[in-house]
Amino acid sequence: MEKEINVVVLDDEENIRESVKRLFFRESFAVTSTGDSQEAIGIIEKHPIKVILSDQRMPQITGVEFLKQVREKFPDVVRILITGHADIQAAEDAINYGGVYRFINKPWNSEELKATVKQAIEHHDLVVQNRELFEATKAKNEELEVLNRRLKGMYETQKEFTSTVSHELRTPLASIKSTVDLVLSGAPGPLTEDQSKFLQKTKNNVDRLNRLINDILDLTKLESGKTELQISFHNLAQLIAEDVDNHAEAAAAKGLTLTTNISDNLPAIPMAVDKIHQVLNNLLSNAIKFTEQGGVMVVCTNNVERNYVEVRVADTGPGISVEDKDKLFQKFQQLGEPHQHTGGTGLGLAICKEIVDRHGGKIWVESQVGEGSCFCFLLPIEERRKG
Repeated sequence: MEKEINVVVLDDEENIRESVKRLFFRESFAVTSTGDSQEAIGIIEKHPIKVILSDQRMPQITGVEFLKQVREKFPDVVRILITGHADIQAAEDAINYGGVYRFINKPWNSEELKATVKQAIEHHDLVVQNRELFEATKAKNEELEVLNRRLKGMYETQKEFTSTVSHELRTPLASIKSTVDLVLSGAPGPLTEDQSKFLQKTKNNVDRLNRLINDILDLTKLESGKTELQISFHNLAQLIAEDVDNHAEAAAAKGLTLTTNISDNLPAIPMAVDKIHQVLNNLLSNAIKFTEQGGVMVVCTNNVERNYVEVRVADTGPGISVEDKDKLFQKFQQLGEPHQHTGGTGLGLAICKEIVDRHGGKIWVESQVGEGSCFCFLLPIEERRKG
């Protein structure tokens, strides 16, 4: 198999040209030579030349001048200048100002010359590979940017569609609900037990649809930044006490304890009070719903040195499997078995996450199957909300 010509030697002395060719006889690449600068240019045009070695002192052109021409026409070709002792300054200038890779003094050391040429070939290949990688990365980034713009456009369209449809559904649902409520009240006439039961089921489903629509609209507004958080400094302990009191009856009805453990030194922190109420109510409601015995505890601690207050809502329920924990804060994911999905929309925890994120905080769950669950969130003491 014929070797590829990768190296050209330009020198007006034939014995030097032949000496260099013999030096690389056993290499995987071929070396060709010439004493004519224009012929050297022609060789570069026809072959995949990576390195050119040029003598400095030649009758028609200096090596520096020739290598400048090569640089202009074939910038990827690595240029090496061969000089005598008297030409060292010219060689240094060629490196500093002419883009020459290296210079080699006559008489040269054969091993040093071989090593320099091999390094030059590696340098050439790396430069070419880096440029190709850069171009490929640039093209891929441009492609990804186009895709991202399309996805963003599709997402905005989907959000607008969701919002529009949700708004449009509210009016007929309100009409259905008022009609069902009117019939259930007995105003049009008495109902049979079965009629009352079927209408009550209809009312429950209408209420569930209303909750779903409200949650969809709430989450869509939060994600799009259209919901402006009304931030003010407030006592978190007071919020927790109010929400725990609101859920006390539901916990007692199931025979569960509902307790708190709140630090005495909690500072007033910046928050949207109604939104944090929403987070606490959702977590408490879930904890009570999925706990059959034992109880629920809300713990709130101050970590001022790390600029956050931590709230933990712990229950003694069935716990959550590892594979389900990653899904909890996604849209339309619900806790518990399918038969337990009564009244939930699957958006509550996604809304909680969005609210906490907008406050500059963090929310997560700690749980093991059979050992209960603990939903935790952090709120910053000094304001750092998003958007």
